[in-house]
Amino acid sequence: MAALEKSVGFTKELLRYSSATNYTDVLTSEQNLLSAELSGVNDKLQELQAIVELYRALGGGWK
Repeated sequence: MAALEKSVGFTKELLRYSSATNYTDVLTSEQNLLSAELSGVNDKLQELQAIVELYRALGGGWK
């Protein structure tokens, strides 16, 4: 995640100071960061759902 955040920052700096890149590169790096963040959120959701299911399987929880 940190590497992708750095990538976005570096791409924005390249856009500002160099003509070697364009705004599409910035958008692509931001899209990659967003995709990784969404995957992280989904992983956390699955972890929490697994904990709830384990708790239910062990006899705790709702009736």
